[in-house]
Amino acid sequence: METALGWLGQIFEALLQLVPRRVIIKATEGGVKWSLWREPKEMKPGIRFYWPLITAIEVIVTARQTINTPTQSLMTKDGKTVVASGVVVYRINDIVQAIGKQNWSPEETARDITQAAIVKIVSKWDCTALLENISDDVERQLTDSCRKQLRQYGIYVGRAALVDFSTVRQLNHSGINIGASHGQM
Repeated sequence: METALGWLGQIFEALLQLVPRRVIIKATEGGVKWSLWREPKEMKPGIRFYWPLITAIEVIVTARQTINTPTQSLMTKDGKTVVASGVVVYRINDIVQAIGKQNWSPEETARDITQAAIVKIVSKWDCTALLENISDDVERQLTDSCRKQLRQYGIYVGRAALVDFSTVRQLNHSGINIGASHGQM
């Protein structure tokens, strides 16, 4: 009996594939539609209809978002060990590039590229100069680097900055201090 009802349910589901479906895309979202034999197409906010038999859609948030990167242990240009984490503020400005062609997750991509940019920027500065310029030149370099790299993925970076930053005191196995702490932010 259950098998017969299951079979009827499968027939009903198959028939529903022939009926157009409705999706509501909010003003803070965007969508991508994949149809047979066609390039991915942008779906703007509003009420949209699609044929599930020949079309797949995905809707994601395109409005301003922030991501905090994990804390990383890094080395400055002058050999000082520091720990740093960052934040990137971004929005999706090309939904097809962000999820329709070469990218799976805009959030993961933004996080990965920001983490790599933090390493690149921090390693170019001496520790003292880094501490003196952390909210000006360093932030500008980090934002520019992330913005340039994420553009190809349809992501616009409004700001990237170090949010947690501290120098680290290093001890050898005997407990002797081999590196002094220079400050904390």
